[in-house]
Amino acid sequence: MNENTISGDLIGVALRQLGATSIKEVHSMMHIANFDLGGGVEVSYVFNITKDSRYFLQRMRPYPLPQGKFSDAQEIIDFITVDIAAFRNAHNSKNFPRFVQVNDRMGQLVGQLEDLFLHYNVDGDALAAFHNELEKLVGAAETLRGQAKPL
Repeated sequence: MNENTISGDLIGVALRQLGATSIKEVHSMMHIANFDLGGGVEVSYVFNITKDSRYFLQRMRPYPLPQGKFSDAQEIIDFITVDIAAFRNAHNSKNFPRFVQVNDRMGQLVGQLEDLFLHYNVDGDALAAFHNELEKLVGAAETLRGQAKPL
């Protein structure tokens, strides 16, 4: 039996215990786990198991966000355990839909920037002005965090 299959199965069992509504496996290397939070909200994760038995995890829904590399199955389980608990809590917030919209727009912005970088010769001054606006947004996010109460 393939070591990736065993690791994937172990993670799958743990995620089902956490409430995963479906787990799909693609060639024992890629796994997609879905959690239904209700009200049409789903949190989904994709993790790949490399030939070196390393793991790469990405949250796909409600908005995509790479989570990085992990060294073993337990790290994947631990991360998703904490993350899904936080999403279950955040889902109760009246601001949840707005946060998802903001994150979606930020993802679109990343795609637009990549398109500009790869396919256009952008004026340096225009890029500097854009960077300044971005720094203002980063500052605004830091201000929001400073004003918000922890959950």
